[in-house]
Amino acid sequence: MAGREPMALIYHHGMPGVRDYPQQLDRPVRDVQAYLSSQGGVRPYAFAAADFEALPLGRDPAPPFEFVNEVPDTELPAELGAAFGEGVLARLRAWSYHGVLPYALRVRLRRAHWREGQSTETGFAAAGQQAVREFSDCFHDGSGPRRLVVGRPGARQHATGEVSAIRDVHVRLVKPTVCGHFAIATADFEPLPADGELLFEFALELSEERLPLDLAEAFERGLREELYAAGDGRLPVRAFRVRLHDARWSAVDSNEMIFQAAGRKAAAEALRRSHEGGGLGTAGR
Repeated sequence: MAGREPMALIYHHGMPGVRDYPQQLDRPVRDVQAYLSSQGGVRPYAFAAADFEALPLGRDPAPPFEFVNEVPDTELPAELGAAFGEGVLARLRAWSYHGVLPYALRVRLRRAHWREGQSTETGFAAAGQQAVREFSDCFHDGSGPRRLVVGRPGARQHATGEVSAIRDVHVRLVKPTVCGHFAIATADFEPLPADGELLFEFALELSEERLPLDLAEAFERGLREELYAAGDGRLPVRAFRVRLHDARWSAVDSNEMIFQAAGRKAAAEALRRSHEGGGLGTAGR
């Protein structure tokens, strides 16, 4: 399977490793980025970059988690910074074992960007959850965090040049059995400018009714895994804005794992078509 294995999932569901909670970092993980695009009109806008550091054990009382917002209020409203920290903690609590968090962490919010009328506390909380998932991948893989943005998002505007978009990449992962799975998605892959700030952008164009947000975000994680699979895993093979504009799901057979696999399949198909010069194609069975 292409892309990085989601090792954190193995540790966070009562499998080997949970009895060692809280796990200690042997090194800090710097500049872990989270980016939510408001392209598509469904999600709020949020950008954040944070450092994840070891929280020393043995203090009395021993705090399980510390969050430090180092972004001035003049650059980010305090409530948005606090929401980022709450999102990080919410994800850690979801992974906890008998009430013990998986890591002893101090998280420092170092950079952030917001937009009037487009950014919300809910969006920054989602960015916090995205950031801690990225940190978890780095912790278990021993890799550095993926770079989603260079500089500040939206600081400059660029033309995409002559590179054509790859339209209607269709993925169908359906297994109609008792223990089946179901994920169908169609996305456009639009090349981002080589000299731009964005290295990856996910534009969600489907409402919650058409595709639950947790499945859409799983599809996004699969896209990132595949697009960043080459080299050291920190930079994408190609910089794309991916527009998810159609999907089908099943209340019985759809889950985050299968939509994450669908994201990987879609990205692999887009890369194949970009190397071969385009054309329609369907990935999966």
